[in-house]
Amino acid sequence: MSTTQRRPLCGAETFGKPGFVPNRTYPFELYGALTMNLPFFRARSAVLAAMIISVSLISSAANAAPPKAATAKQKAAWENEWTEKVGIQLEYDLDSSGPDAWDSKEHPLVFVTTEGPGYGGLLSGVTLPGLAIIDADTREVVASQTYDVLSWGWKNVFEPHGLGVSPDGKWIYLPTGEGSFTTTTGGHAGRFLVINARTLKVDKVIQLSGQAHHAKSYVSPAGEQRVMLYGWSQPLFVLDPDNDNRAVGSISHQEQGSEGYLYFASPEGDQIIGTGRYRNFDMRKHLTDNPIWTIDPETWHIKKFINVPDSAPVWVNFTSDSKHAYITGARNSIVMKLDMEEGKIVSEQRAGVDGPYGNHFGWDDRIIYTVGKGEESHNRGKMLGMVDTATMEVPGSRAMDQIYTGCVRGDHGTLHPDPEANELWISCNASFEVVVFDLDLKEVSARIPLPHGGSTHSGAFVFYPDGWQAPGENLSDMNGLHGSALELKKQIISGDL
Repeated sequence: MSTTQRRPLCGAETFGKPGFVPNRTYPFELYGALTMNLPFFRARSAVLAAMIISVSLISSAANAAPPKAATAKQKAAWENEWTEKVGIQLEYDLDSSGPDAWDSKEHPLVFVTTEGPGYGGLLSGVTLPGLAIIDADTREVVASQTYDVLSWGWKNVFEPHGLGVSPDGKWIYLPTGEGSFTTTTGGHAGRFLVINARTLKVDKVIQLSGQAHHAKSYVSPAGEQRVMLYGWSQPLFVLDPDNDNRAVGSISHQEQGSEGYLYFASPEGDQIIGTGRYRNFDMRKHLTDNPIWTIDPETWHIKKFINVPDSAPVWVNFTSDSKHAYITGARNSIVMKLDMEEGKIVSEQRAGVDGPYGNHFGWDDRIIYTVGKGEESHNRGKMLGMVDTATMEVPGSRAMDQIYTGCVRGDHGTLHPDPEANELWISCNASFEVVVFDLDLKEVSARIPLPHGGSTHSGAFVFYPDGWQAPGENLSDMNGLHGSALELKKQIISGDL
């Protein structure tokens, strides 16, 4: 299979001219000189032109020997006021150097995702936390790695949920732990494994006060790399990948007024939205609303509390200009529109699926794809919904469509960072695969099984323009598009292309 082979293109002359239809693909050369000035697309064009596919599957269990606990000196150097505030500790500080685990020169654009045991009665047979690296063009598994935490003295393994990658592609953050969803307080069961993306060896293990959930990245207005981590009964903390992954910010549940669920940074990195959720299901069942809040990532204070008309708000999806954010409400199966300047919900519409979790734009800021996980419901969703944000302004309007994907308990989608591909990659944590959804044809175009048949919970598309000789670029993750890919989308929407 050629890396540049795609389905037939749609044939419009250019963006912004008669015949252009949003969310269709167009020949790459039509993006013009302006597009090719973006680092990712300039380098990617040269790489794909010369690329010869040679996939090597690398799989092993890393760091099998019980590591030595972090010394008092190592702990003192890493822990600070931000870690103390949210109850996290440095458990292990390891040497992650070693030989390359995979060839980023041969596979410059990859999708990094989790692989784990599964949960909620749908188990995979995998017993260890791990990750898989998939070539984003050939869809072949390049490498996989499991981590033998049972040899460290763990009694069992908690399902890795949302993996994150640093903005420069150097570090991978794998959430896992011992116990279950109920093991969230008092036992310090949750962990984040900080992994060297080049060697796939563990560099640090961060022990939590709760259970680990998601990691995702952003870049501050000053251009600083940042990675957000949080979990169940684990307040948000933010790391600096350029400073030994030390914490540079955090916010407690006491400051928020309730436990947080998920967190998302705006495209500019100047504010973070947290979605609140009460732990007790019966309480959520009887509530009609819930708070969310905006956080200032400079001062680490709450800027504003905002009431939303759903007791189980989930995912936040920003428009490219950060003027609006769209929030899924799992209890009422709705999508809510938040005006960021006014700080209030201004409209809502049914999500088109039962129990929506993720909601994602394609290459415009109009059509939202809602992932029907069955959150707050059966938790066995297999559908993708479509919502037209333009019709949300019309009273009595409804969702556009619902499409069967067969992606069992799909939760998060990640937009492929090449608009020519025009794909949403959906993680299926109970059918143990990544489903590739074609946004042109509105159908599943590929199913990528995990290398060991494990469960997967989303990840990140990362581009390495010159292998390991230069920094990589996290182009798309659970927090949306980043860097060159985000800049390209803004230019497409503005009509500059």
